[in-house]
Amino acid sequence: MKANPFSRSSAKKVNAGMNVVPYIDVMLVLLVIFMVTAPMLTTGVDINLPKAQTKAIEQGTQMPVIVSLDANGDLYLSYQDKTDEPMSQRELINTLTDLQKLPEYQAEDGKSNMNVMVNADQNNNYGDVMILMAKLQQAGIQKVGLLTAPPSANKSQKKQKQTDE
Repeated sequence: MKANPFSRSSAKKVNAGMNVVPYIDVMLVLLVIFMVTAPMLTTGVDINLPKAQTKAIEQGTQMPVIVSLDANGDLYLSYQDKTDEPMSQRELINTLTDLQKLPEYQAEDGKSNMNVMVNADQNNNYGDVMILMAKLQQAGIQKVGLLTAPPSANKSQKKQKQTDE
């Protein structure tokens, strides 16, 4: 007697395992999305800092305010949750004056304890940096630091140039 092709005994057994192929497809799509968007997430003003051996300043509980001056003379301000906001010199003075009034930048004696770091490109004119320092003084800033890059980066670049030649 021939077996009936429609009988249950000849049917394949049901695979109770999970099909992971759709999950792999989703993961690959997410990977591609992250690879495309990751370069766009880098923030910051392109500054070529001067190289110098300096002592690191002590970090307090508050984040310092960073004023960036790029090679074109454009000003940017980074503070709290704001990053690299372009500003004019007048806006910079007004913003810094207003920030000093916030409680997180007030010392116990009522004076401002705001730390401002100047992030200026090494190709800037000395006069441009001095004008920026004068503007900070006009805003009432007492504590100003200048950011530098460690000299080891400069030495490795020189070595790389020598090996390329």
